[in-house]
Amino acid sequence: MGRGAINVAGLGVGWLPCRNVFGGVLPRRIFFLSFVLSASSIFAADPAVLAKVLGATEVSYPARLEAVKSLSKSLSSEEITSLYAFLGRKAADDPSRPGELDAIKNDVVNQLKAQDRFPQELPGHLMSMYTDRSHGNVWRDYCIQHLGDSVLEIRDETGREKAIRVLWSAVDERQGSIPGTGLIALFNLCGQGDVDRARVATKALSMVRSPEYGEPAKITALQICACLGEVGVLPDARKLVADGPIPVRTSAIACLGVLGDQSDLVLLQMAAVSTDIRLKTAARAAIKKINAKIMQP
Repeated sequence: MGRGAINVAGLGVGWLPCRNVFGGVLPRRIFFLSFVLSASSIFAADPAVLAKVLGATEVSYPARLEAVKSLSKSLSSEEITSLYAFLGRKAADDPSRPGELDAIKNDVVNQLKAQDRFPQELPGHLMSMYTDRSHGNVWRDYCIQHLGDSVLEIRDETGREKAIRVLWSAVDERQGSIPGTGLIALFNLCGQGDVDRARVATKALSMVRSPEYGEPAKITALQICACLGEVGVLPDARKLVADGPIPVRTSAIACLGVLGDQSDLVLLQMAAVSTDIRLKTAARAAIKKINAKIMQP
């Protein structure tokens, strides 16, 4: 998952924007003990662990997840290479079910990102897998999430610029969750990594307004507009509160709570007596926020 999260009333938390050395000379006994205790963080503790992760042995899905957690934080280059190959694996080539495979691969990327030295080849693999549409959209979405987290770890400026271009291309997809995931990644990079805040806000507003974008993208775009203070979205949010799919209406209500004013209270009070608990909860939270703003000197 990403470094941060946007907490929208009624929607819960969505994915957004988050390395022991002894000094001096050690007594021989303490040095030996410290080496023994740290050996598992220098080398893979057991080749069988990696075999379980890769599905080379017949183990259950939970056992593979546990094996991923047991991976060293200082994997060898050969071990990392084998994990890259695993990340490119398709459902037909793995013993686990497709959803399970995606979850295992997601955890593997988390372990790679947690290495003592960030593997500089990882972002390139993530970009390649995202652009390869023979991978399922769930995995391609994961790749964009992790790429967003990895941009600032890329030492090469050209590589960072390429990664940011790939994130923008993800936002330009229209349906499914990928556009919203890309937008969150760019939002998290605003002000760091050559991502312009105004450009992200403008794109979020256009996603709210465009009929080409699907429901998941609009939900996220409304949240980003609220976070970036894009008040141009207010007329659109008011329309969506009155008419639209429940999740979009809920996100629009939360947006009004952040950007709206006293004139929005009548509309929100109508939503607050809705029979739908999601609308009711979001509207009451939005009303509370607007009233708090009204009370400020």
